[in-house]
Amino acid sequence: MLWVTRCRPHVDRCASAWLIKRFIDKDAIFEFVSRESLIPEGAIAFTLPNAELNPIEGVRTTFDVLVEKYRVKDPVVMRIKDLVRDYEFNEESPDKISLGETLGVCRILKGLEKTSQTDAEIISKALMVMDALYATLRELIDSETREVC
Repeated sequence: MLWVTRCRPHVDRCASAWLIKRFIDKDAIFEFVSRESLIPEGAIAFTLPNAELNPIEGVRTTFDVLVEKYRVKDPVVMRIKDLVRDYEFNEESPDKISLGETLGVCRILKGLEKTSQTDAEIISKALMVMDALYATLRELIDSETREVC
C-alpha cells in the first residue's frame, strides 16, 4: 500500500512510519509531498490536510490515531505512544516533559533531518532508531512483568 505524508518528517511522522511498517503494513511504501499537493488516488495519507489520519493538536498525535484505528495492542507500542505524545504536546516547553526517555529519543528522531539527504533516508534511519527503542523497551517491560509475578 502507498502511504503519503508531508516532506521532512519529524518525530510523530517518523514514529508513525515505523508503526505502519512494523505493525500495520509491512510492505508499506512511503511517498512525501507538500501540504498543497493532491493525495494520490488509492493512497493512505497521514498528517496532511484532508487526510483521514491526522493529529488533533493537544489531544492526539498521528501515532495515537494509527494505534486506535488499526487496534494495535502491543504493550511496547503503548509505551512508545506515550513518549511520542509527551514530546509532541510539550516540545515548546521541555520542562513539562514527564518521561525520562522522551527528550533523548525524540531529539534523535528530529535530528535525522539534519543528517539525511532525502525523506526516504530519514524514514530508513528512523526505522532503525525505533527498532532499537522497541527492543530496549521490550526487555524493560518483560523484566517489569517478571518482577510482578
